[in-house]
Amino acid sequence: MECLNKTGGFGENAQKNYDEACHAFSASKNLALVSRFTGVKKLGDKLNPSQSHKLSAFELGLITKASGDYTLVNSMLLSLDMVAVNVSRDGKPETLVKRALQNSVLSGKLAEQTLENGGEIRLPRRKAQALLDVCNAGIANLVLLANDLENRSGGATPFLSMGVDFVVQNGAPGLM
Repeated sequence: MECLNKTGGFGENAQKNYDEACHAFSASKNLALVSRFTGVKKLGDKLNPSQSHKLSAFELGLITKASGDYTLVNSMLLSLDMVAVNVSRDGKPETLVKRALQNSVLSGKLAEQTLENGGEIRLPRRKAQALLDVCNAGIANLVLLANDLENRSGGATPFLSMGVDFVVQNGAPGLM
């Protein structure tokens, strides 16, 4: 607590990042539609840092859930050195092998986008958001992979299951 008071920059940086996230959200979403769907009044004003209207925590949750856009929540958590990830509960269960390979695909996309933008000192919002989307998809996939591993009991069972999944999915000559 003392460190935060001495530096004084924590609040300013956190507010600046939140204001940027509000701008990105406003630019990428149909605010009238989100407002109508959630019942949040004066949404455009509440996302404008120069206005006196502010989002409540409950309203933030409503618009995040309704829009599927976690930009605002992520900006707040990032100021606390935390990261949130949207884990889809709707998807069908995947094998560990498929999740691991999906992680490789997402890592490749991230590397490709990073190389494309590697020489730039500052990224435009659109490019930065595209990079963040790939990062968040990769994190979500890793969370699901870790969750799947934890749910397959302890000991050698996860590795045995991964081996069986690999053989069933890919087929090994002489085994199938």
